[in-house]
Amino acid sequence: MLEVTEKIGAAFFSEKSILEQGIEYIGLINKQGRLESALFNNDINMTRERKEMYMMGLRLQSSMQSDYDSDFGPVSYTITEREKSKFVSIINFPYIILAIMKKSKDHLVVINKIKKTIRNFHNVKEESPLQE
Repeated sequence: MLEVTEKIGAAFFSEKSILEQGIEYIGLINKQGRLESALFNNDINMTRERKEMYMMGLRLQSSMQSDYDSDFGPVSYTITEREKSKFVSIINFPYIILAIMKKSKDHLVVINKIKKTIRNFHNVKEESPLQE
């Protein structure tokens, strides 16, 4: 089931081809660790509360890693491989983009496609006469 939540998701995820074969879920997490929008074939199978805790944990982990930016440079993305899936967190201040995909999916291809979509979204937003 392809679904897009509201708020900025409709604009950010206008490139629906980003949710190609093998990518189950893409979510946009704000600086408070809240899910603002998502595009998915299969939603995360958790209660709302557990999903919120997971997203907040991703934000906390990202924040803790930023403590070492001056030593190592900023984090671009992190990958967590589990039994059946890969979880990729792409750091794009002030958001984190979470992509969940099948283990067989090439995560570098997905990361590059998401980054290209982010750049296109920023370019459209900058050119738009309506600014938030």
